[in-house]
Amino acid sequence: MAPFLLLFVALATASPMKRQMTGGLDADMDGMVSYAEVSAVMSLHEALVALDSDGDGFIYLPQIVELWGSADKFYELNTDGDDYLTFREIENGMSLQDFFNEFDSNDDGMLDAIEAYQVNFIYDIWYNNAVADNPLDSNGDGKISRMEILSHMTYDEVLKALDVDGNRELTAVELNVLMGVGTTQFIADQDSNNDGVVDFQEAYLNRMNLRRIFNRLDLDDSNYLENGEGSGFYVVWDAIVMMGGGTNPNGN
Repeated sequence: MAPFLLLFVALATASPMKRQMTGGLDADMDGMVSYAEVSAVMSLHEALVALDSDGDGFIYLPQIVELWGSADKFYELNTDGDDYLTFREIENGMSLQDFFNEFDSNDDGMLDAIEAYQVNFIYDIWYNNAVADNPLDSNGDGKISRMEILSHMTYDEVLKALDVDGNRELTAVELNVLMGVGTTQFIADQDSNNDGVVDFQEAYLNRMNLRRIFNRLDLDDSNYLENGEGSGFYVVWDAIVMMGGGTNPNGN
């Protein structure tokens, strides 16, 4: 079942009593949910992970309409004109505060029981699944898909993360963090001047990109990184987050 249909069914079948409650986000039990209460327990990334029930890293137009009753935000955030929003598009275009404000229909800075219903629904999914414990495995299935990688980072961010000394050249030692046993072949393919390192310009030769890096690491051609195949991406991810890039699951 499509993600937006799951959301619709959940909303339609919820009991009247539950609809009147502000739920687990109402920490002070005053019957209202504040932004402070939301931001204390959930990031924007975690909200998106909860909405992305099929784990493909995309949020679709019907989901946005279900959330906010309008397609306006979808078209505002959809920078490349395709039929879905990536996590990156959403997080580049709005903060957790903006996300909260979309539910605050009367602009009073608080969410009452009706306004807070869907935010609580999103939080319940995230809290119960606890998928944020593994920042790259968005759907919690124990393996990393191509879309999960692409929704978290760019190829340029990966190159910068690997470039420990910041000279825009990647040595075998630096590349080994991500490429592992494929390091030698990667250098052979990309090192056009045969100086033993891959500079950032060379890294883009032969149409190399993050998708192709993923394919090289997917040693069993399963279309997933599992059994240690993607371990280097976690090191790279930590470096990207430290540099303030990527889609930080602990930030807004």
